[in-house]
Amino acid sequence: MNRITHEYRKFQGEIAVLSHFVISCMENNEAFPDPPAALEKLKNLVPKYRQALADAASRDKIQVSIKNDIKAEVLGLLQQLADYVTVTSGGDRTTMLSSGFNVNNGNGNNKKPPTIEILEIDLKVTGQATTRVRKVMRAIAFVHQYTPEPPNKQTIWISEGTSLSSYTFKGLESDKRYWFRVVAIGYYGLRSYSEIVSKVIQ
Repeated sequence: MNRITHEYRKFQGEIAVLSHFVISCMENNEAFPDPPAALEKLKNLVPKYRQALADAASRDKIQVSIKNDIKAEVLGLLQQLADYVTVTSGGDRTTMLSSGFNVNNGNGNNKKPPTIEILEIDLKVTGQATTRVRKVMRAIAFVHQYTPEPPNKQTIWISEGTSLSSYTFKGLESDKRYWFRVVAIGYYGLRSYSEIVSKVIQ
């Protein structure tokens, strides 16, 4: 299956180069019509990261710490964009490459849809719910969803796309019942849905 590679994390200079390339590729890219705010944030942060790299070359402890803080923020923004690209592309290699990210070779023979066997809802924190799927086969991305009303064919689900099998929804109303599900996205855009689980928020 096609996945965005993360080798750039190992090399500080490559992080800046890739960031600039991703920005230039994703801006005005019809394949990604609604990029997350992380794209604009990254655009504003990359010059600061380049300057921080130059300042940290002196090995001054304060400058190195500043550089590390900015680096962590840049990597977080890149991960958000990688998740968005993975979900939006539906696993299509050409579309993923058009984002500027590097992509592993996929298995073109795998045309079976993903499967979700277990959906868990964690309600340990007041006002929050964490959706988590286990034993998922052939998935490259997930869309975690909830609705505050009993679902039907016209339901508009509140959704968050990510490459992770778990996601935490915050700011939910305590003592209110919500309905949750997860969409698993596989190779060639094939997808499947988990069961719908209803829970009352703490």
